[in-house]
Amino acid sequence: MDNQHLNHQLHHQPHHQRCKVHLKACLALSIGLLSSMAINPGIASPLSENLLMAQTTSLTGDWRLVSITESETPTPMVPPQTTELTANFADDRVSGSGGCNRFMGGYQAEGNQLSIGPLASTFMACEETVLNQEVRYLAALQGVQRYEVDDQGLALFYETEQGSGVLRFTAQTVRGLW
Repeated sequence: MDNQHLNHQLHHQPHHQRCKVHLKACLALSIGLLSSMAINPGIASPLSENLLMAQTTSLTGDWRLVSITESETPTPMVPPQTTELTANFADDRVSGSGGCNRFMGGYQAEGNQLSIGPLASTFMACEETVLNQEVRYLAALQGVQRYEVDDQGLALFYETEQGSGVLRFTAQTVRGLW
């Protein structure tokens, strides 16, 4: 039976009969794909390894700052209920919130080496504690020299005139989609 004749027969069957035929075809295709992956697991491995690698080594994405360490000493931060410090890395551009103002600029990454800046920001009035934290944060970002991404999040290692330290981020979840 040729394809044209089969298509004609399918179109003249009741809707529920056509759905059964399409469902059987999809099921057969799925079983075939799963069987081929079971016989040759190499088919599935590269894709899953690449996805895992992308999740654990990519700088690209939305990040929320969870801690600032200066000279191996954690620095107190303004409570997150008051302010949120973020960074978004995409297409050689970085942007985010310093807690009060929005910032933006460029970045260059090669291997685990990273340089950020110069950064520009809006200039809104805010509480002194928030502003002081923002100044430290933006200075640290512009002093970043390398980064690491793992299952704990993103770590940016920086050096400024005031000393060296680490900015630690967690992946930022998108709100309102679920």
